[in-house]
Amino acid sequence: DHDRRDNYLSYLDRHRHEASRLGLDLSRRQRFLVTDVRGAPVHDAEVLVETAAGIRRGRTHADGRWDFFPGLLPERAVAGPVRVVVTAGAARAARGHHVPVAGDGGEVALRLPLGFAAPPARLDLAILIDVTGSMEDELRYVNREVVGIVERVREAHPEVAARVGAVFYRDRSDAVPLQRIRLTSDAQAFAEAMQGVHAQGGGDYREDLHAGLDAALRGLRWRPRAARVLVIIADAPAQPYPTTFDHRAAMVAAARLGVRLLPVAASGADREVEFLFRAMATSTSTPYVYLTDDSGVGRPHLEADTDRVAVEYFHDALTRLIEGELLGEGMHEPPGFAPGPFLQAQ
Repeated sequence: DHDRRDNYLSYLDRHRHEASRLGLDLSRRQRFLVTDVRGAPVHDAEVLVETAAGIRRGRTHADGRWDFFPGLLPERAVAGPVRVVVTAGAARAARGHHVPVAGDGGEVALRLPLGFAAPPARLDLAILIDVTGSMEDELRYVNREVVGIVERVREAHPEVAARVGAVFYRDRSDAVPLQRIRLTSDAQAFAEAMQGVHAQGGGDYREDLHAGLDAALRGLRWRPRAARVLVIIADAPAQPYPTTFDHRAAMVAAARLGVRLLPVAASGADREVEFLFRAMATSTSTPYVYLTDDSGVGRPHLEADTDRVAVEYFHDALTRLIEGELLGEGMHEPPGFAPGPFLQAQ
């Protein structure tokens, strides 16, 4: 959606009910690009958007970009004159800008007095997965795939210090609502720990996704200057429990932490899940991914509401997206798929 912006805006227009229900407005985008003196992208620079109503914060990804959505929080929507301040270590740059009341703003480029910006040398990859009863197939599927993905990334990028971790969530009424595997460099120990997690509980459609997002974004110890990716695998929307950390707060937190949200819709996902996952993906400039019936995993899968999709094996898609980040290129559709950000995973 971040690559085919016009397509996504048309999608938003078709799904106003879901936008209203979830309280999400991503119809305005302001893109910031931070580079060094050579024009190379600066990863993990902090971007402050200073407004009369307060400060909104984000961190650039490895391609030097941060996509800011002025209407993400309707009660704190941003428009008009702002001051943009960017810092990376001791380097600093600032400029004024005008955020449009409607529509997207042009890309705002800021150049820092740095001469040797480099792609990230660290990777923190975390999996957030619904492990209620309906997700047993997906849980085992992920368990088989993740270690192989990490090993492929390590072989291609031996200079990168990679860690992997996970958060498993159910519902508040379940005996074990949350489980965690801390971010670790020991992929085999991670796989063994995953073997001790079983899908159980739930009983109704909605699950406590918000608690899972909180545990992953604020509970895991994300490293500074790492490429940070949270893969979210679920088949159900969030329970409407009272909380101070809902999906909107999660998207704001991901921007502040510089974490890419990479949602994967599993079997049984409905249009609300699709809308939420596409919103979370576009808010951190990643593609929307969903499992297909061809995967043989779970129940029937909902096709995305879009004009065309790219089909890849899950491990190939995830490996390619992570490698794109480590190379400072960002997360985009497969080469030769011109254009289209929707990835089905088999």
